Amino acid sequence: MMTSHVVISQMDKRHLYQVNFTVAVYVCRHFLRSQGDESPPDVEALIRKNLLPIRPIRPGQKNTRKIRYKSAVSFVYRVA
Repeated sequence: MMTSHVVISQMDKRHLYQVNFTVAVYVCRHFLRSQGDESPPDVEALIRKNLLPIRPIRPGQKNTRKIRYKSAVSFVYRVA
């Protein structure tokens, strides 16, 4: 919900940008855990500062993950 309120300005025209969700979750956790005596961080500015470029798919490049299946390992040899 917090990332939907962040305005992403396109810094250069070569790339589109997306929110770094790892940093956004960390910033939101820090905001929610902040005590009343300390000033809370500016969440939207910190999320806006940590943007990631979206790489376009190049010609001839597939957009699939290279996942290899692994065979099951039997642990029967440990039972004696």
